[in-house]
Amino acid sequence: MTSIDPNTNTAYATMDWEYYHQGRPPYPPSLTSLIYTYRRLHPHTRWERLVDIGAGSGIATTNFMADFQIIHISDPSASNESQARVFLPKWAAKHGLQPTFEYAQGVGEEAYLHTGESQVDMVICATAAHFMDPDGLVTSVGKMLRPGGTMAIFSYWLPTFPAQSENFHKVFSAVFERVLMQQLQEDAPLTTQGELMYNLARRQGAGEGVLDSLPVPEELFEDPVRVYINSAKDGRLAYQEYFAKHYPAGFRPEEYNRVGDRDKKVRYNSGIDDEAEGWEFEVDKEWLITYLNTVLPPQQKLEGETAKVLLADWDRVFEEECPSGRLLVQWTANLVLGTRK
Repeated sequence: MTSIDPNTNTAYATMDWEYYHQGRPPYPPSLTSLIYTYRRLHPHTRWERLVDIGAGSGIATTNFMADFQIIHISDPSASNESQARVFLPKWAAKHGLQPTFEYAQGVGEEAYLHTGESQVDMVICATAAHFMDPDGLVTSVGKMLRPGGTMAIFSYWLPTFPAQSENFHKVFSAVFERVLMQQLQEDAPLTTQGELMYNLARRQGAGEGVLDSLPVPEELFEDPVRVYINSAKDGRLAYQEYFAKHYPAGFRPEEYNRVGDRDKKVRYNSGIDDEAEGWEFEVDKEWLITYLNTVLPPQQKLEGETAKVLLADWDRVFEEECPSGRLLVQWTANLVLGTRK
């Protein structure tokens, strides 16, 4: 999350994606259904070519692969492209699918240069928008989409634990903050640390959801919809207060909120709404170390005595509050939808 590669503008340029998805939530079928329900409201759209911006290994693409003939994978990392070239054809063959795959290296703001303009039917960007300039990303999507095409940008935030105490959440946030700030201190000079925290808050902490800094320009898109899954009752992003102390003086992330008056807002909650199913699941105590290691660069994984010391408070509070050895984890997720004019 914090060790940004200057050539690819992402912390995941050399990620082992198999390991990554052991600690992160999968994109559930309910998310795909939300996108398709919206898309079918605009029946003049075609189902031919899909683009995945910031695709990594292409794991999010698999949710949509059965419905598109051409799959275009866009990512700035050569390592990620190599993994996608192995993973996606194998996944397609296993599921009896034969799409045509395209691969391109480039930042999201310039992804349209590799697709051509008005040549795409749907664009997704999965938990990668915070590495990109919001205006540049949306403009790029607008350029590549055909009229009637669908923009679907989605992301999730830090997990919460519905059955646990406030103290449990404090322990989790303290451990996460320690890992985050330690990584900043090791990887970046002081001035860059401030810039990284600023960009993270500006792009992910601008509003109720992690995509509220993303515009849906009226000149490009119609029917904008913002979906909030498992939002906090107070309308604040979870753990925001723990990160606020690291913001630059006078910095107000809410000033970067781009939610417009015409944007439709929809809210769903896991355990209540079918649209939010698949965003919570049970884990054991060891899940946290796996999750933290997906935040860190692969070469700096936490293990051995270092992990034991870092997780001492977590181990204690887990034993106190989770005698069964199981913990319910719930993820806050957001989806921004728009239809190209």
